[in-house]
Amino acid sequence: MSKTLLPLIKKPLKPPSKPSLHRRTRSLADYVAQTLKTRHSNPHWEQTLEETFPHDAEHLAPVISLLPDADCALAFFDWARRHRPLECTESPHPLAYSALLRVLARSRRFPEIELALRAMRDLEIAPTGDALSDLVAAYSDSGIEDKALEVYRVMREQGGFFPDVSDCNCLLKLLVNRGRCDIALKVYDEMVKRDGGADNYSTCIMVRGLCTEGRMEEGKKLIADRWGVGCIPNVVFYNTLIDGYFRHGHIKEGYRIFREMQLKGFLPTLVSYGIVINGLCKKGRLAEISRLLSEMKARGVRPNVQIYNNLIDFQCKYGSVVQAKAVLRKMIADGCEPDVITFNVLISGFCREGKVREAERLLREAIGRGLGPNECSYTPLIHAYCQIGEVAVALTLLVEMMDKGKKPDLVTFGALIHGLVVVGEVKEALAVKEKMIERNVNPDCEIYNVLISGLCKKGMLPYAKKLLAEMLDQNVMPDEFVYATLIDGFIRNENLSEAKKIFEFMGKKGIRHGVVGYNTMIKGYCKFGMMNDAILTMNNMRWDGFFPDECTYTTVIDGYAKQSNIDGALRVLGDMTKRRCQPNVVTYSALINSYCQKGDTETAEGLFKDMHIQGLSPNVVTYTILIGSFLKSSLVVKAGAFFENMLLNKCCPNDVTFHYLINGLTNNIACFTSIPGQNLKKHSELGILDIYRNLITDGFDHKTAAYDVIIFCLCKYKMLRKALELREKMIKKGCLPDSVTFLSLLYGICVEGNSEEWNGILSFQFQPNELEIVFRYKSLLDQHISQSVSSEASRVLQSLLEESMLS
Repeated sequence: MSKTLLPLIKKPLKPPSKPSLHRRTRSLADYVAQTLKTRHSNPHWEQTLEETFPHDAEHLAPVISLLPDADCALAFFDWARRHRPLECTESPHPLAYSALLRVLARSRRFPEIELALRAMRDLEIAPTGDALSDLVAAYSDSGIEDKALEVYRVMREQGGFFPDVSDCNCLLKLLVNRGRCDIALKVYDEMVKRDGGADNYSTCIMVRGLCTEGRMEEGKKLIADRWGVGCIPNVVFYNTLIDGYFRHGHIKEGYRIFREMQLKGFLPTLVSYGIVINGLCKKGRLAEISRLLSEMKARGVRPNVQIYNNLIDFQCKYGSVVQAKAVLRKMIADGCEPDVITFNVLISGFCREGKVREAERLLREAIGRGLGPNECSYTPLIHAYCQIGEVAVALTLLVEMMDKGKKPDLVTFGALIHGLVVVGEVKEALAVKEKMIERNVNPDCEIYNVLISGLCKKGMLPYAKKLLAEMLDQNVMPDEFVYATLIDGFIRNENLSEAKKIFEFMGKKGIRHGVVGYNTMIKGYCKFGMMNDAILTMNNMRWDGFFPDECTYTTVIDGYAKQSNIDGALRVLGDMTKRRCQPNVVTYSALINSYCQKGDTETAEGLFKDMHIQGLSPNVVTYTILIGSFLKSSLVVKAGAFFENMLLNKCCPNDVTFHYLINGLTNNIACFTSIPGQNLKKHSELGILDIYRNLITDGFDHKTAAYDVIIFCLCKYKMLRKALELREKMIKKGCLPDSVTFLSLLYGICVEGNSEEWNGILSFQFQPNELEIVFRYKSLLDQHISQSVSSEASRVLQSLLEESMLS
């Protein structure tokens, strides 16, 4: 509706008031409604109305208002228009149009409303204020903001009318929900200026809207303007303010108002507690949460499902999934039924911690309780199963999800594609991409990036370029990360020329390379030893407005280090620190590697100590470089000490570390015969060298002995899974596990508190003399293990001894 559709509003004519009018109108309306119901089967319905409906116009508008639905009202109005002329301006007939508008507004028949308004404009008939007020409510409730505001303004500016308070509230609610608080405030101010134009609900809507936008002080001012400074009328307004403060992270102020509410005699409701607990959960404030739960229990207020869901989410993020599951069990025990959100939070938490089987058990429990799992239930599971390489299970879950009528969305497909790429199933990931397109779910830039990355890692570069072309055809604009992935792919596959072409193509198309793009190209130049080009690209990076970061400097330092150009590496390090870019663990590892390659292990060790001073924790690469270098220089004592330090700091070794240790120990047998055992033990509390010396002295195979001492060290420091993996690799290398391997792994099981389950992890098929070797070496290994673990291992071994004696 606009000014062209609506003439200047004038005061409409009002029907004369008669005492018997209402009773007679009701009877007429019932009769008309019954007649209209037969209009599709009775060809004479119009004649029936003609004979029975009075010719005077005073009943027309009231009858239309009382008809049961919009279709009846339209049919009757059409009949009246043809059989009862409406053009006479002296008659009350214009009210019939407004009555029809009100019926259409209640039924949300907007196309018919527009037609009626157009007809009124042509006849120069003005709608009544009540009709326009109903239109404001109808447009507002249906989310048609522009029409609602237009009708409101026309009423105010042309007719001097004001919508009913409840209809104005509909408009306020729409504007607030759309984030149009400033416009809503203008409407509210106009309502307040008119006597009786705003009620408590109007103020509540506005306060809620302002608090949603973080404007709590303005909300408090609205309350003060209406009821006085410091006067908050009821719990609803308190809850609204408290929610605003907690939602926007103002925990202290929100909690203060929560306590102020109680001091002023208002008891917190379940909603009040829910708001505060939700806010505290997001900040990890366990102490305050516990106090509130105790307070609720004392007052007999039982937490609802929303509060329990927040507590479970809190435990998943700040506690543990085990504690989160305990909350679920307490929730059920207290008679509060979990909903699908409860299980979704738990499933997501268990998947994040890698406990995917337990997560799936929770899904089955949810289904068993009659809950309908949704996309958020299945997506974490699909992703988690893909991450552990169980793609078949992930696909089964996807099929199950679709069988239950849940459509996989971009997130679900993205999780599956990412998981498939991670485990190297790139072709299957591409097939999933085709399936999602068939289902009208278009891949986004991130999914294409994952696929291109997977193709590059597989060396399938032509397919990666083809996928880039597909992106452009589908109007999915590649970002700097997609191009960087493709550049990196060509560099990994030794094709620097093609990588340069893509890098230059970005510049020609006006696509900024960004820090990631520049770093990728610099990495390529460094890989191929083209350090001048790397430095030139780093300078161009600055000219383009991007500052080199830790990755940039570290890549260049590593490039110089690999060329044994320590001066170049130190020069870049100086520039790095001058520009206040702090070296990280990778930077130090590159420098340490450079010195180790030159045989300067002393300087390398000094850098290692400097890392600790700078608050940096060495990673597996750092330790492995040093251990390998020490062993290469026959510094077995230092190598053993660094391996000990590595495990003490919970840094898990990798295959390269094991390779260096096994070869280093076996190639330095002379060191163990020339250095006294007491001296070796002094330098290594773990006893790795002392134990190894004893094993080779007793005639054990040198390589098997090396595996044994490494497995023992892993087990001592709760790395049982890694120790079991190393045992499998040991077998593949042709070294059979022996009695010391068994003993070391038994210690590992006891360290983790699983001594009762040892026979489900280890198999015992030793001869009696081998069991004697276990007991003999136990006394040596016990020197490096706690008393409690030793006792548990002794109990298991004693039972084995008794069984062997019986047999």
